Amino acid sequence: MRNNNQKPMLKHRDFFHQNIKYSFNWNLTNHKVKLSQLHSNREEFKKLGTFLKRVYKGSIPNDLFNRRDNPRVSQFKIKGLKNVFLKSFSKQLIRSGTIMKSDSSAKLPKFVEEVYSNFKKEKKNKPNHGPILKRILIKDNDSIAMEVPIWRINNNISITGHIDLIQIEDNMIKVIDYKPRENLLYSIPQVATYGFLIKKVLDINNLKCISFNISESWEYDPEILLTDIKEYLISHRIPRKWENFL
Repeated sequence: MRNNNQKPMLKHRDFFHQNIKYSFNWNLTNHKVKLSQLHSNREEFKKLGTFLKRVYKGSIPNDLFNRRDNPRVSQFKIKGLKNVFLKSFSKQLIRSGTIMKSDSSAKLPKFVEEVYSNFKKEKKNKPNHGPILKRILIKDNDSIAMEVPIWRINNNISITGHIDLIQIEDNMIKVIDYKPRENLLYSIPQVATYGFLIKKVLDINNLKCISFNISESWEYDPEILLTDIKEYLISHRIPRKWENFL
Protein backbone atom coordinates (compact mmCIF):
# COMPACT_ATOMS: atom_id res chain seq x y z
CA MET A 1 0.00 0.00 0.00
CA ARG A 2 1.18 3.52 -0.77
CA ASN A 3 2.63 5.52 2.09
CA ASN A 4 0.40 8.55 2.74
CA ASN A 5 3.49 10.79 2.63
CA GLN A 6 4.41 9.56 -0.85
CA LYS A 7 3.43 11.96 -3.61
CA PRO A 8 0.96 10.20 -5.95
CA MET A 9 1.32 10.13 -9.71
CA LEU A 10 -1.65 12.08 -11.06
CA LYS A 11 -2.67 12.07 -14.70
CA HIS A 12 -4.55 15.29 -15.43
CA ARG A 13 -6.64 16.62 -18.31
CA ASP A 14 -9.09 19.52 -18.44
CA PHE A 15 -12.30 19.27 -20.44
CA PHE A 16 -14.54 22.21 -21.29
CA HIS A 17 -18.10 21.03 -21.77
CA GLN A 18 -20.79 23.65 -22.34
CA ASN A 19 -18.32 26.29 -21.10
CA ILE A 20 -17.82 24.50 -17.79
CA LYS A 21 -14.35 23.28 -16.81
CA TYR A 22 -14.05 19.67 -15.63
CA SER A 23 -10.61 18.76 -14.27
CA PHE A 24 -10.20 15.03 -14.77
CA ASN A 25 -7.54 13.54 -12.49
CA TRP A 26 -6.44 9.91 -12.37
CA ASN A 27 -4.39 8.69 -9.39
CA LEU A 28 -2.28 6.18 -11.27
CA THR A 29 -0.29 5.28 -8.15
CA ASN A 30 -3.40 4.12 -6.29
CA HIS A 31 -4.74 2.31 -9.34
CA LYS A 32 -1.50 0.36 -9.85
CA VAL A 33 -1.52 -0.70 -6.20
CA LYS A 34 -5.04 -2.07 -6.59
CA LEU A 35 -4.03 -3.96 -9.74
CA SER A 36 -1.04 -5.50 -7.94
CA GLN A 37 -3.18 -6.96 -5.17
CA LEU A 38 -4.90 -10.34 -5.33
CA HIS A 39 -8.49 -9.23 -5.87
CA SER A 40 -11.14 -11.43 -7.44
CA ASN A 41 -12.29 -8.34 -9.35
CA ARG A 42 -8.86 -7.55 -10.80
CA GLU A 43 -10.13 -7.90 -14.39
CA GLU A 44 -12.79 -5.28 -13.71
CA PHE A 45 -10.15 -2.96 -12.26
CA LYS A 46 -8.16 -3.42 -15.51
CA LYS A 47 -11.26 -2.51 -17.57
CA LEU A 48 -11.60 0.65 -15.49
CA GLY A 49 -7.93 1.45 -16.15
CA THR A 50 -8.37 1.02 -19.92
CA PHE A 51 -11.33 3.41 -19.84
CA LEU A 52 -9.50 6.02 -17.72
CA LYS A 53 -6.50 5.87 -20.06
CA ARG A 54 -8.84 6.60 -22.96
CA VAL A 55 -10.27 9.60 -21.08
CA TYR A 56 -6.78 10.86 -20.20
CA LYS A 57 -5.80 10.77 -23.89
CA GLY A 58 -8.90 12.82 -24.72
CA SER A 59 -10.60 10.08 -26.72
CA ILE A 60 -14.12 11.07 -25.76
CA PRO A 61 -16.99 12.50 -27.88
CA ASN A 62 -16.64 16.17 -26.90
CA ASP A 63 -19.24 17.16 -29.50
CA LEU A 64 -21.77 14.99 -27.66
CA PHE A 65 -20.93 16.61 -24.30
CA ASN A 66 -21.29 20.07 -25.82
CA ARG A 67 -24.72 19.51 -27.39
CA ARG A 68 -27.15 21.57 -25.35
CA ASP A 69 -30.11 19.48 -26.49
CA ASN A 70 -28.49 16.30 -25.20
CA PRO A 71 -29.76 15.00 -21.82
CA ARG A 72 -27.32 14.99 -18.91
CA VAL A 73 -27.30 12.60 -15.99
CA SER A 74 -27.13 15.52 -13.54
CA GLN A 75 -30.70 16.41 -14.56
CA PHE A 76 -32.01 13.22 -12.95
CA LYS A 77 -33.52 14.15 -9.59
CA ILE A 78 -36.58 13.10 -7.63
CA LYS A 79 -38.96 15.98 -8.30
CA GLY A 80 -42.52 16.57 -7.18
CA LEU A 81 -42.25 14.72 -3.88
CA LYS A 82 -42.83 16.70 -0.69
CA ASN A 83 -39.90 16.95 1.70
CA VAL A 84 -41.77 15.09 4.44
CA PHE A 85 -42.16 12.10 2.12
CA LEU A 86 -38.49 12.26 1.13
CA LYS A 87 -37.44 12.11 4.78
CA SER A 88 -39.86 9.31 5.62
CA PHE A 89 -38.83 7.18 2.65
CA SER A 90 -35.14 7.81 3.38
CA LYS A 91 -35.57 6.48 6.92
CA GLN A 92 -37.43 3.46 5.57
CA LEU A 93 -34.62 2.59 3.14
CA ILE A 94 -31.99 2.99 5.86
CA ARG A 95 -33.91 0.88 8.41
CA SER A 96 -34.33 -1.92 5.86
CA GLY A 97 -30.60 -1.93 5.07
CA THR A 98 -31.20 -1.02 1.42
CA ILE A 99 -29.10 2.08 2.11
CA MET A 100 -26.10 1.76 4.41
CA LYS A 101 -25.82 5.08 6.23
CA SER A 102 -22.65 6.35 7.93
CA ASP A 103 -22.42 9.49 10.06
CA SER A 104 -19.98 12.41 10.03
CA SER A 105 -17.21 10.23 11.51
CA ALA A 106 -17.01 8.18 8.28
CA LYS A 107 -14.09 8.64 5.91
CA LEU A 108 -15.69 10.79 3.19
CA PRO A 109 -17.51 13.27 5.48
CA LYS A 110 -14.30 13.66 7.50
CA PHE A 111 -12.42 14.70 4.38
CA VAL A 112 -15.09 17.34 3.70
CA GLU A 113 -14.78 18.64 7.26
CA GLU A 114 -10.97 18.85 6.92
CA VAL A 115 -11.22 20.94 3.75
CA TYR A 116 -13.85 23.22 5.30
CA SER A 117 -11.63 23.67 8.37
CA ASN A 118 -8.59 24.55 6.24
CA PHE A 119 -10.60 27.07 4.22
CA LYS A 120 -11.88 28.64 7.41
CA LYS A 121 -8.35 28.98 8.84
CA GLU A 122 -7.20 30.65 5.63
CA LYS A 123 -10.32 32.90 5.69
CA LYS A 124 -11.47 31.67 2.30
CA ASN A 125 -15.03 31.22 1.09
CA LYS A 126 -16.61 27.78 1.44
CA PRO A 127 -14.92 25.21 -0.83
CA ASN A 128 -16.64 23.91 -3.93
CA HIS A 129 -16.37 20.40 -5.34
CA GLY A 130 -12.84 20.80 -6.70
CA PRO A 131 -10.76 21.16 -3.51
CA ILE A 132 -12.79 18.50 -1.70
CA LEU A 133 -12.52 15.88 -4.46
CA LYS A 134 -8.83 16.66 -5.05
CA ARG A 135 -7.96 16.20 -1.36
CA ILE A 136 -9.76 12.86 -1.25
CA LEU A 137 -8.07 11.70 -4.46
CA ILE A 138 -4.61 12.56 -3.12
CA LYS A 139 -4.98 11.54 0.53
CA ASP A 140 -7.16 8.43 0.30
CA ASN A 141 -5.52 5.20 -0.92
CA ASP A 142 -8.82 3.85 -2.29
CA SER A 143 -9.50 6.82 -4.57
CA ILE A 144 -8.76 6.32 -8.27
CA ALA A 145 -10.15 9.22 -10.34
CA MET A 146 -12.25 12.38 -10.15
CA GLU A 147 -14.41 14.34 -12.61
CA VAL A 148 -14.68 11.32 -14.90
CA PRO A 149 -16.68 11.89 -18.10
CA ILE A 150 -19.13 9.09 -18.90
CA TRP A 151 -21.38 8.69 -21.92
CA ARG A 152 -23.53 6.13 -23.68
CA ILE A 153 -25.22 5.93 -27.06
CA ASN A 154 -27.86 3.23 -27.39
CA ASN A 155 -30.48 2.95 -30.16
CA ASN A 156 -29.87 6.59 -31.15
CA ILE A 157 -30.44 7.69 -27.56
CA SER A 158 -27.42 9.36 -25.98
CA ILE A 159 -26.59 10.68 -22.53
CA THR A 160 -23.55 12.26 -20.89
CA GLY A 161 -22.33 13.07 -17.41
CA HIS A 162 -19.32 13.59 -15.12
CA ILE A 163 -18.73 11.34 -12.13
CA ASP A 164 -17.31 13.17 -9.10
CA LEU A 165 -15.18 10.32 -7.77
CA ILE A 166 -14.39 6.65 -8.43
CA GLN A 167 -12.88 4.43 -5.75
CA ILE A 168 -11.82 0.81 -5.44
CA GLU A 169 -12.58 -0.39 -1.93
CA ASP A 170 -13.23 -3.81 -0.43
CA ASN A 171 -12.78 -5.52 -3.82
CA MET A 172 -15.48 -3.26 -5.27
CA ILE A 173 -15.60 -0.35 -7.70
CA LYS A 174 -17.53 2.55 -6.15
CA VAL A 175 -19.13 5.47 -7.99
CA ILE A 176 -19.34 8.46 -5.68
CA ASP A 177 -21.00 11.87 -5.76
CA TYR A 178 -20.63 14.82 -3.39
CA LYS A 179 -23.94 16.54 -2.58
CA PRO A 180 -23.30 19.40 -0.12
CA ARG A 181 -26.73 20.94 0.30
CA GLU A 182 -29.54 18.49 -0.25
CA ASN A 183 -31.34 15.42 1.03
CA LEU A 184 -29.21 12.62 -0.41
CA LEU A 185 -32.27 10.69 -1.58
CA TYR A 186 -33.13 13.53 -3.96
CA SER A 187 -30.07 12.84 -6.11
CA ILE A 188 -29.96 9.03 -6.04
CA PRO A 189 -31.34 8.82 -9.62
CA GLN A 190 -28.28 10.77 -10.81
CA VAL A 191 -25.69 8.74 -8.88
CA ALA A 192 -27.33 5.38 -9.55
CA THR A 193 -27.51 6.19 -13.27
CA TYR A 194 -23.76 6.85 -13.20
CA GLY A 195 -23.40 3.40 -11.66
CA PHE A 196 -25.54 1.77 -14.36
CA LEU A 197 -23.55 3.53 -17.12
CA ILE A 198 -20.20 2.37 -15.74
CA LYS A 199 -21.54 -1.18 -15.46
CA LYS A 200 -22.87 -1.20 -19.03
CA VAL A 201 -20.08 0.73 -20.78
CA LEU A 202 -17.24 -1.15 -19.06
CA ASP A 203 -19.05 -4.50 -18.69
CA ILE A 204 -18.64 -4.49 -14.91
CA ASN A 205 -20.76 -6.51 -12.47
CA ASN A 206 -19.53 -5.54 -9.01
CA LEU A 207 -20.26 -1.92 -8.25
CA LYS A 208 -21.77 0.21 -5.49
CA CYS A 209 -22.79 3.87 -5.34
CA ILE A 210 -22.14 6.41 -2.58
CA SER A 211 -23.71 9.83 -2.00
CA PHE A 212 -22.08 11.98 0.69
CA ASN A 213 -21.77 15.39 2.30
CA ILE A 214 -20.17 16.79 5.45
CA SER A 215 -22.78 15.15 7.69
CA GLU A 216 -23.24 11.63 6.32
CA SER A 217 -22.68 9.15 3.52
CA TRP A 218 -25.04 6.61 1.97
CA GLU A 219 -23.93 3.47 0.17
CA TYR A 220 -26.33 1.51 -2.05
CA ASP A 221 -26.63 -0.74 -5.07
CA PRO A 222 -27.60 1.16 -8.26
CA GLU A 223 -30.38 -1.43 -8.72
CA ILE A 224 -32.27 0.49 -6.01
CA LEU A 225 -33.41 2.75 -8.84
CA LEU A 226 -35.37 -0.07 -10.49
CA THR A 227 -36.73 -1.65 -7.30
CA ASP A 228 -37.52 0.29 -4.11
CA ILE A 229 -37.36 3.79 -5.58
CA LYS A 230 -39.29 2.83 -8.71
CA GLU A 231 -42.10 1.26 -6.68
CA TYR A 232 -42.31 4.24 -4.33
CA LEU A 233 -42.37 6.84 -7.13
CA ILE A 234 -45.00 4.87 -9.06
CA SER A 235 -47.20 4.90 -5.95
CA HIS A 236 -46.85 8.72 -5.82
CA ARG A 237 -47.20 9.18 -9.60
CA ILE A 238 -43.75 10.75 -9.91
CA PRO A 239 -42.12 10.55 -13.40
CA ARG A 240 -38.89 8.57 -13.83
CA LYS A 241 -37.19 9.92 -16.97
CA TRP A 242 -33.90 8.13 -16.23
CA GLU A 243 -35.42 4.74 -17.04
CA ASN A 244 -35.20 5.57 -20.76
CA PHE A 245 -31.40 5.49 -20.49
CA LEU A 246 -30.76 2.47 -18.26
